[in-house]
Amino acid sequence: MDHSYPSQSIRPGLFLRILVAVLVSISSYSTSGLSATNTIHLTLDAAIEMALRTNRSLTQTGYNLKGQALSLEAARSEFDLKIKPASRVGVEDGKKAGGFGVDLVKKFDVGIQASLKPEVERIDELYSGRAGVSLRIPLLRGFGRQVNLNTVYSSQYSRRASRRSFYTARVNLVLDTVAAVYDIQKQSQLVKLYDFQRARLAGYAETARIKEGVGLASPLDIYRAEIRLKDAENSSSTARESVANAKDRLKLILALPLEKKIRITAPIVVEPVRIDPDEAVKLALENRIELEQKADDIREARRKSDIARHNMRPRLDLIIGYDRFDSDSRFQDSFGFNQDRWGVYLTSDTDLSRTSEKLDYQKSLLNVKNNEVNLKQTMDEINREVRRQLKALDKARQRIEIRTKQLHQADGKRALAILKFNYGMANNFDVIEAETERQRAQVDLISTKIDYIIGTYRIRSVLGTLIER
Repeated sequence: MDHSYPSQSIRPGLFLRILVAVLVSISSYSTSGLSATNTIHLTLDAAIEMALRTNRSLTQTGYNLKGQALSLEAARSEFDLKIKPASRVGVEDGKKAGGFGVDLVKKFDVGIQASLKPEVERIDELYSGRAGVSLRIPLLRGFGRQVNLNTVYSSQYSRRASRRSFYTARVNLVLDTVAAVYDIQKQSQLVKLYDFQRARLAGYAETARIKEGVGLASPLDIYRAEIRLKDAENSSSTARESVANAKDRLKLILALPLEKKIRITAPIVVEPVRIDPDEAVKLALENRIELEQKADDIREARRKSDIARHNMRPRLDLIIGYDRFDSDSRFQDSFGFNQDRWGVYLTSDTDLSRTSEKLDYQKSLLNVKNNEVNLKQTMDEINREVRRQLKALDKARQRIEIRTKQLHQADGKRALAILKFNYGMANNFDVIEAETERQRAQVDLISTKIDYIIGTYRIRSVLGTLIER
């Protein structure tokens, strides 16, 4: 049995077209896969989380906070044991001289300073060894933990202020991210809206051309539709440019390359905020970090005022010293320490009038009062800010209701205009005007909804509950 098949030939032109089609398909598939891989899909929560993790300005604020921590360590190091080696080489009374020693110094937080200093020196052919201890005790000015830990307390205050600044920067970053995300959503919705309107107006223009050909429309109807069509095309182009700009703004916030493609999804859902203004003010006064900072400013000013009052005292120090020493021509015999010397001294160097110190104290009292006034002023500003934001939200809610009613009215007007136009009872002027009013009502409704959503984040910010500390 013959199983051979008849030979079939493929024309070169057909084969070439098939090959090109296959290559184009492969290229399209690869390009689409690459595009999908390079596109970052972000929800609102994901964008906020990414911003808090990667934003450059926030990172710089974090570096400042770390710098404050290092400053605190440096302030505390003042009370560490200091080891200070010292050496000298030279000529004394025409004789060669040199020596080496180590000074061990420890300052305590009450102001007492202890020192242990072993040293050896050589003058010509004579070696001398000495070991001495000394105590310096401030009796008036300079005694006490509050005074001696001033630098440490100041560094702790600066670190607390930096932490609050870091929190405030995080809050502002969240608000900027939310505004950028919803700006993208708003402009994207407008692009869809303008494209839809453009398609409708293009249909009206084509209908006018057909009717004009059979004498049922005038050239004015065509011009009217085409003018509106160009307006819709221009609005669509502007909205697309706004989408690109909004995405670039978000990319800068997220520290993403500007050439990176992103896709944002965020719900445009209005959830009414219902809270009594007095309760909102009370909540804000309990949570706002600005009030915590102002209260800390008052405490710090009072602490510095106490130090300024302390500094009006004259300086009077008690110094106690004791040395053991010996000398010999041989180095190994110079550490016999068979001689001793001790002393007790009272030292003082101060201005009896204390004019500068007294003026510093008076200025510190004024600083305390100034900070107290700042606290009350900040409380009033927060009260006003909360009430103003609640009123803005209430007005936005009312505008949403008005825009919704206007959209329903525009839908009714458009339906009536189309009905009259289809039955030849009106030209396309009423239809196009109805389409324009409906489009304007949709734009206003979308804008008002997004303004309300962003306002809900702002009210949480002024209440101090937007993010956890």
